[in-house]
Amino acid sequence: MAEAFEKMVKADERFEVIADRKFALVCFRLRSHDKFGGNKAANQLNQHLLEEVNAATAGPYMSSANVGGMFILRCAIGSTLTEDHHIRDAWKVVQDQATIVLRN
Repeated sequence: MAEAFEKMVKADERFEVIADRKFALVCFRLRSHDKFGGNKAANQLNQHLLEEVNAATAGPYMSSANVGGMFILRCAIGSTLTEDHHIRDAWKVVQDQATIVLRN
């Protein structure tokens, strides 16, 4: 299921996978574009995205890390009760929140 989530991230040009997927962990972030004002601004944008994803009432809970000076989101898929639709729903929350964050 983590592989499926990783494929969804890679299919959205707004995002990038930061590290090779290990088992059930996918590390990703919104791509850093010059229009974000550099790495510091991109980190703040991704931190805001994480906050909004975790605040979504019907959404997933994701954690974060700092890798090489980049703030990244971490999606760990490990529950035996997780089904394919949970993965699709989680990605939809991330996409929807990214659209809102990028619009602002």
